[in-house]
Amino acid sequence: MTSFNETAIISYVELRIKEYCKEMEATNQGDLEHDIILGKIEAYNEFLEQFGYDRVACALK
Repeated sequence: MTSFNETAIISYVELRIKEYCKEMEATNQGDLEHDIILGKIEAYNEFLEQFGYDRVACALK
């Protein structure tokens, strides 16, 4: 059973990943901004995995 705080934090992290995915769509692969956003997504996903949650993937278009 998870606490309210844990659930709220995980929800926030998942939301941030989805927002970063949308931002990343507006950049070109290989651009510095694209790589920075990709790094943030990876860091958040590592955080989720550390606490036993599934990774959040960006939808491919």
